[in-house]
Amino acid sequence: MIAASALAVTPCGGQAAEVFGGLYAHDIDDGISIGHSPEEGMQVVAGVRTSRLEGLRPLGAPQAHLLAGVNTTGGLHYAAVGLSWRAGLAAGGRLYLRPGIGVAAHTGKAGLPSPFAPGLTPAERQRRRQAFDTRLDLGSRILFEPELALGWQAGERWAVELSWIHLSHAQLAGEQNPGLGDLGIRAVYRAR
Repeated sequence: MIAASALAVTPCGGQAAEVFGGLYAHDIDDGISIGHSPEEGMQVVAGVRTSRLEGLRPLGAPQAHLLAGVNTTGGLHYAAVGLSWRAGLAAGGRLYLRPGIGVAAHTGKAGLPSPFAPGLTPAERQRRRQAFDTRLDLGSRILFEPELALGWQAGERWAVELSWIHLSHAQLAGEQNPGLGDLGIRAVYRAR
């Protein structure tokens, strides 16, 4: 939704300017996410970014992005759209920071009944506890997707980024909000 709005106001039509892909440690305890849930495996993340959206110059002319994360063991997958900004830090901008924000949808669970609710029979409490212990319930199918990357422009077209992606609903959809954090490294290729 955010990226679609951004693409609508860009004179370049939002054509892909960069493609990226990488491998991420999945469901980490990053201080915001609980981490160490039943989720296993790694996350393979790939995506595209537009060129800078000059129509959004009052917002700093961000780039729109579309990305997907696929779990290597069949766990939670996600897709996100959003905006990100590149800010040079040092070495003439070769070292840079890339904050971003988006909206994501995922294939995991949302809304599992609590095993801690009052008045449950022991059998129902056990059934709910087993689901609670073996599935990650993010509390909502639609989540915010903040991200942060530290990058190095290795050449004219290639860069490498250390990237953190977070999924959460910030307790807007209820108290069930363990969050999900992925941390990885990705290669970036600038097409134009």
